[in-house]
Amino acid sequence: MLKKIHRLTSNRDFKLVFKDGRSFETEFIKLKIASNKKDVSRFGFIVSAKIAPKAHDRNLVKRRLRSAVRFLLPNIQSGFDVAIWPKAKVKGIEFQVLIDSLKNLFKKSLIWQEI
Repeated sequence: MLKKIHRLTSNRDFKLVFKDGRSFETEFIKLKIASNKKDVSRFGFIVSAKIAPKAHDRNLVKRRLRSAVRFLLPNIQSGFDVAIWPKAKVKGIEFQVLIDSLKNLFKKSLIWQEI
């Protein structure tokens, strides 16, 4: 689980990301990134019923995404709000492929920093 300070929770925050954010995508994941003028980066996860009709499956996808972001968090720059939503192909991939896909997106969006 991500710490509360690293979570996008309010509807207003998501709307700002969608309004002002830049879009990036790979074969498995789409994301939008907007700056937030804070000392931390925050992440929100959107999994629609089109991706997984059952709530159990949607929650599983979100848990895997959260875990991957938590693993990559030390290398992500502060000061960004990120909305992440998976494509349908994400259900069957291995965890390492998910991490690599997110890492590539963060590099494309220039918020990745090597430590």
